[in-house]
Amino acid sequence: MRTMKPHKSIFIALLFLQISSGDRSCEIWSSAGEKVHRTSTFRVYCTFNFKCSPSMYSGHPPSAQHHRELNSTTIYLEVANLTEVRTFSCDCDETRVNTDNKLDSCGLDIEAGYPPDVPTNVSCIFKVADQFSKVVCSWNSGRNTYLKNNAKLCVRTFNHNASDGSERCIASAKGSASFPVGSSVQLISVWINVSNPLGSAVSSVINYNLSDILTPDPPVLDIVNSSSRNCFIKVTQRAPTLHLDVYFKEDNREEWTLHSDLVESNGSVLVRSLLPFRRYHFRARSRFRTGLWSDWSRSVSSWTQEEAPARALNMWYAADHNEKSMRVYWKELDSSFAQGKILKYIITVHEQSSPQTLSARADEQSLSVPFCTNCNVTVSACNSRGCSPPASIAIRTPLAKSPLEPVINHHNVTIYWSKFRTAPPPLEYVVEWFPTGQRLEWLRWVRLGRNSSHVVITDMEPFMCYEGAVFVFYSNNSVGRHMFTGVNTNVSVPAAGPSVQEREEGNTVNVTWSELPLSQRMGCITKYTIYLENSTGHVAAYNISASERFWVLSGLAPSDYSIWMTASTAKGEGKPGQKVKFFIPPPSQVPLIITCGTLLILGGLLLFCACQSSAVKERVWVYFQYCRPDAIPDPANSKWAKECLQEKGKVSLQLQLSTSAVSEEDEDLVLVDVLELPRPLLCRQTSLNSDSEPSTPLHPHTTYIKSLSHDSYSSGDTQTSSLDTGETVEYISSHGAAIMSEGEEDDMEDGPCFFPSHSFSMQPMDFGPKLTLDAVRIGGTDFFLQCDT
Repeated sequence: MRTMKPHKSIFIALLFLQISSGDRSCEIWSSAGEKVHRTSTFRVYCTFNFKCSPSMYSGHPPSAQHHRELNSTTIYLEVANLTEVRTFSCDCDETRVNTDNKLDSCGLDIEAGYPPDVPTNVSCIFKVADQFSKVVCSWNSGRNTYLKNNAKLCVRTFNHNASDGSERCIASAKGSASFPVGSSVQLISVWINVSNPLGSAVSSVINYNLSDILTPDPPVLDIVNSSSRNCFIKVTQRAPTLHLDVYFKEDNREEWTLHSDLVESNGSVLVRSLLPFRRYHFRARSRFRTGLWSDWSRSVSSWTQEEAPARALNMWYAADHNEKSMRVYWKELDSSFAQGKILKYIITVHEQSSPQTLSARADEQSLSVPFCTNCNVTVSACNSRGCSPPASIAIRTPLAKSPLEPVINHHNVTIYWSKFRTAPPPLEYVVEWFPTGQRLEWLRWVRLGRNSSHVVITDMEPFMCYEGAVFVFYSNNSVGRHMFTGVNTNVSVPAAGPSVQEREEGNTVNVTWSELPLSQRMGCITKYTIYLENSTGHVAAYNISASERFWVLSGLAPSDYSIWMTASTAKGEGKPGQKVKFFIPPPSQVPLIITCGTLLILGGLLLFCACQSSAVKERVWVYFQYCRPDAIPDPANSKWAKECLQEKGKVSLQLQLSTSAVSEEDEDLVLVDVLELPRPLLCRQTSLNSDSEPSTPLHPHTTYIKSLSHDSYSSGDTQTSSLDTGETVEYISSHGAAIMSEGEEDDMEDGPCFFPSHSFSMQPMDFGPKLTLDAVRIGGTDFFLQCDT
């Protein structure tokens, strides 16, 4: 026999190992198996078939784990608190052994769970049908094992207290199972067996007498007919039963009510004592003479028919501020009293003249009617079957008062009141409340009996200010009322300030504002504050009552101003409102000018009216003569002017100097200084002729002085004096009598004398290139003095 060589035997062994390992690089296993207890600790091992650099992974997607080495070919990983299915795998980085194909890695799925609990609450029923009968059992499997359980229902049957040797198990995975039984079986024994990879459990054995667990199938219900109070239901059953229970409930309610007063007729059941216009749900169950109740039938529902409303409405009223109309309110009837779908409301105002009937839609709960005193108002709700009894209220003017005291809690408001001893017996009380200023929009009320003395209001919104009143109706048709204000449950500072509107009138400003919205008041407003800031930064504050909406700021100095407001509650002052800027201007002069102009116009009118009288005209004319200027003679008509025109030359005036002399350089210049003398300075005239009257002045008085002109030395414009004397006014030079020609001295001996007003200055005076007589006019007797000879 030939023996195999050593190297050949090693090669065959390696080849066998590679084939047996399935071309895998490693083998993986768990110290606790593939199914482990939840939260347990165990190890996962990997043994490699070749020498390589090993690695271990866990999870999905796989993530590298920190493993440990057991020996040169095996590594392991410590696993703790595993609560779910997890995949573990191992791989080798160097798996090439004389081949170009990489060997597969190894992996393992490990599940964590619990062993099964012992089944509890095992119960069985015996259902009898027309063709076959069966026993149905159910049980409680306990907690979730997170593993696949194998449950079996095991049963042993007995005939007349003796075992027939029949025992069997029926697999089940849903916590229930059933099996058929023959007609000869009287007793059964059942138990439950449950197992999984971590263990098994068996319930206790339960024995049943089939007659004790006999159960019919649930009945089938159908609605036949229904009226306002009754309902006919058809009941169908597979096998006749001795007991039948029918339950009903109203819609949107949880509790079922057993209807014990049943009347069966022709397979139908009459359910009585129902309420009108309700939706009812019905269900039923049945039972044999012995055994158990059947399961509940499928529920059916039906509406009962309508009836006329059975109760009067709860109504109240509120008059508007001007008492031209009032609004009647009513509360919606509960469905148990409406007894149908309300279609409309009928409102009747009973006055002395004739009743007035109005109607409102079904979705309305108030209506505006004409205001009346000492009248009655009734309201009725109507459906398809009729109307409710009319609710009536007497409209009376409140006279008496009922003292009360509001007591405020954190979550509700309690209002107490007391009765007057001398008052007639009360019939009822009505307490109304509403947010401040919102009576017609948010009115709420409650009616109370004659013996009531307080009410608890629980529907007041937080951070809302309420007011209201307590009304008491007496037996003598009188009405008492006491109002209350400033009631709130929760309070905070206002969320905003009022918006200011200002109007300037001189140094006075009218400030108006409106109430804050309800959402921003945060309670009852106790006061308002106006802040006024001028241009220098000084701020003045004005506290105002919460009931005011108008304020006047007077006596303001001219300046730029800013104004804003805040509102306050019992918690403090709120946020400021928006600033408004305005300007107070200084006083205007227009009124003074208008006053002066008005006085002048009135004076002129009075003078005009006075001048309509002839006597007044004459008196005014006399005074006017003293005011008018004297007639001014024309110098062109003087003798001197005529001679000058004849010589066609210039007139040279020599100024006689008393204390000074004119320089030689200015000899050709003649300076003339003219002074207007006072009017009383006159010379007495000496008669030139024995026939002339001495008292007649030679020249009329005048103060007129004509300015010097450099135009021409001759004047073509001459005029004749219009004086009463008829004399021609002669031209007199303003240089005085000291500067005259010799030929003229004789003419002036008996004429008027000219006195210069002052001595001429020593300084030279320039009168221009020449002085012509036609350029100067000196008028009047103020410059000619009549000398006595």
